[in-house]
Amino acid sequence: MKKIAVLSLLLIFLSSFAFAGTVKLPRTGQTKCWDTDGYEIPCAGTGQDGEIQVGVVWPEPRFTDNGDDTIIDNLTGLMWTKDAYLPGTTMNWYQALDFCNNLNLGGYSDWRLPNVNELESLVNADESSNATWLNKQGFINVVCDNQFYLGYWSSTTSACYADSALAVNMCDGLVDSVDAYKFDDLICFVWPVRAGQDDAYPSPIWKTGQTVSYYEKDDGELRRGIAWPTPRFTDPLDGTVTDNLTGLMWAKNANLPGENKTWQQALDYVKVMNAGAFPNLGYTDWRLPNRKEYYSLTDFSQCDPALPEGHPFTNVQGDYCSSTTIDSHADSVYIGAICTGEVGWDYKDTLGNRYVWPVRGGQTGPLGCSTWTDVITKYNAYVNGQASWNDVITCYQEYASSE
Repeated sequence: MKKIAVLSLLLIFLSSFAFAGTVKLPRTGQTKCWDTDGYEIPCAGTGQDGEIQVGVVWPEPRFTDNGDDTIIDNLTGLMWTKDAYLPGTTMNWYQALDFCNNLNLGGYSDWRLPNVNELESLVNADESSNATWLNKQGFINVVCDNQFYLGYWSSTTSACYADSALAVNMCDGLVDSVDAYKFDDLICFVWPVRAGQDDAYPSPIWKTGQTVSYYEKDDGELRRGIAWPTPRFTDPLDGTVTDNLTGLMWAKNANLPGENKTWQQALDYVKVMNAGAFPNLGYTDWRLPNRKEYYSLTDFSQCDPALPEGHPFTNVQGDYCSSTTIDSHADSVYIGAICTGEVGWDYKDTLGNRYVWPVRGGQTGPLGCSTWTDVITKYNAYVNGQASWNDVITCYQEYASSE
């Protein structure tokens, strides 16, 4: 009876928090670690994305071929055309939207040009070429064009450059808008998508935030994805802010060190912060965010910064170091471009004005919780700042499923 009473109280306590988030961010896919010069090293103790691997584990298989020229992503619930080069040519942005809006394939007539969040979900940070990896997953004609650096159009217009749209490069997964001028028909490829917005899948896609429409059935008109919670952020006035969309806890001061850092310095700063040498806001499990965690903050209706209007953060800077290495150029790292919401890059050893924005929480995968004692231990670790709230929830769910 005592166990049941304690369990009931804990469940009530669990339900009173929004730390679980509305959506669960998936892993980036990265499983390896590298040094500053790009040489692969053991992951233990590095604090890199390849060591921590935070996020929802990808289903196996990741993709299912439906046998009708369509493939479904079992992680997000999105259905893509099997052929990633259906038009047989590049198109300008308006042509790309028209092509997708008028497509009838696999018995479906509700195809659309994917928004930028949907396209970004296809990036695997553990691969030197996303196109090569995707073609091995069952797709055909996924294009990686390194010569002219062409990407795939999204239906999302840049909030900073309205004559440009966001594009995702299927070589290295960069998200960019500077060169993606809408009227240029030699810039980008077209890859139709449909469905999604189904929380029955492990990691459904969330809305981009764009609300202004620039053309029929673009992102601003369709606004596809899981809706953001209201309020988007919770500010407990203790130096932290929780994003109620993802459950991630961020430092409220987005420039906590007070200066820019190189990549290794950024990793070291978070490590020393957890050790207590720098203010840690009462927690000891901070980490350098991976590329998807920075990206999840983006509101594509905003520019400089591309953060949701009314956000509570202070000292927001332009570009931030991520913990995710670029596999094809392992001496480089992904950059969270908070000004524009893009995903950029820079060399690890020559980072210029790149800053550090610690994060904690989120789903870290199986925790090995099979007994009630494991749940209580994890809860006590949370109270002592040694585990995240999502760890407590995940631990209880593992225990409950093992009963």
